[in-house]
Amino acid sequence: MEDLATEFKDLIRPQMTDLFGPEPVHPVTEDRKVSVLFHPMRDNAGGYFNSGDQYSKYQNPRSNEINLLYLNTLVLSYEDVGGFLAHEFMHLLVFNQKERLRGVREEVWLNEARAEFMPTFLGYDDHSESNLARRKNSFLRDPDISLTEWIGQSADYGVVNIFTQYLVDHYGIEILVESLKSNYIGIESLNYALNELGYDKDFHQVFNEFKVAVLVNDCDLGEMYCFKSEDLKGLKVSPATNYMPFSEDGSLSIQYRTKNWAGNWHRITGGKGTLELEFEVEGDIRVEIPYLLCRHDGECEVNYTATEKGVALIEVEDFNSVYESLTIMPSIQQKTAGFNGAERSHLFTWRAKIISEERAMRTLEKLDRLRQLLEELRARIMKEEPRRISCLIEGPLHYGMSQSESVECLQLFLAQDRELYPEGYVTGNFLDLTKKAVIRFQERYAEDILHPLGIDKGTGYVGPMTIAKINQLR
Repeated sequence: MEDLATEFKDLIRPQMTDLFGPEPVHPVTEDRKVSVLFHPMRDNAGGYFNSGDQYSKYQNPRSNEINLLYLNTLVLSYEDVGGFLAHEFMHLLVFNQKERLRGVREEVWLNEARAEFMPTFLGYDDHSESNLARRKNSFLRDPDISLTEWIGQSADYGVVNIFTQYLVDHYGIEILVESLKSNYIGIESLNYALNELGYDKDFHQVFNEFKVAVLVNDCDLGEMYCFKSEDLKGLKVSPATNYMPFSEDGSLSIQYRTKNWAGNWHRITGGKGTLELEFEVEGDIRVEIPYLLCRHDGECEVNYTATEKGVALIEVEDFNSVYESLTIMPSIQQKTAGFNGAERSHLFTWRAKIISEERAMRTLEKLDRLRQLLEELRARIMKEEPRRISCLIEGPLHYGMSQSESVECLQLFLAQDRELYPEGYVTGNFLDLTKKAVIRFQERYAEDILHPLGIDKGTGYVGPMTIAKINQLR
């Protein structure tokens, strides 16, 4: 205990508070002193932080009225016991930055994610049975659980740890700091941090790239598709493999339930001809589908699609003559806030079939006809008089929002200029086409929107600068 107290004083506390800010001044003791209570807990618990201790007994009769961290007596025998203390100390720092200073409460999954990274940040991963090694094993056992759901099982710690390792690998420890020292919580705080750090991405894109990275872990495929940490060089999830029958017009159907921000990996091989995949999810729910297409010579490529109104389609010609396998990584990304405990699951279905060359030609002819009809419809729309825009845009607006009046108003504004928003869809859903239109708008007026923030490329995030420019032009 004395050694741990010295370690806390000389290493843990100064490094963490220098980066994340100080521990709270307790309203009763009026100091920042931190106490640690060791007591027996169940074997799989390392410790905990009770925010109730941060109040007086008048506010919470069971409060201990001091800055207090709790550790399991069992961890005193662990070589990396300091990592357990750092984990709980991070919860105290999060409480100070979010609840005490800003009056908001962080979502549990992100609170735990920051705490889980602290042993790595402080150099405790060099132990043979480190926290990272334990979490890596937990993640590989259950990689397909939700990142944002939190029910306190070991798999929850595994997925938030590995995701945070990836996040810091590619965006630096600053992304944890910026998101913490903001008035936002959860996914919105990470979107804020990405924007503040000058990245032209949002959480949806980061999560999709993470799903690919844990499948291939190969920097040669793309710099975002691997882990930089030496401790995670060999980490790879094993996809569920599905074999297509070689008979003509062979088909396969898979149905399962999944939750928001849960990874799923399905590898499809076998069959011969044109592979057609149809995706369907209950309700008008957004599902992002990165997919890995690999040739027989070992060369692979990553592509993306997503459901629109609950459906999507992927077609691969020359399957099993040129292409050896297709691995799909669908995940529901509809909900972006309000995570607190167990989450609802959604029914998801994908159907794969091999179609003959003659049948494929008929399908292409139909698609060409549909494209022609779409062009005719666009031509008619362009002849219409522009709509007068008098609605109100209340931001910030970002990718993934749905059924939003402010998004609909944004789309009405952008649709006035066919160079900015050639599709002109006014749906209230902030998806790929809307984001691309926003980026074009931001880059057209970069002097007013981007350059004051020190960036050159549009982000697709509609913040105060973008809204101000829109209002100026309306």
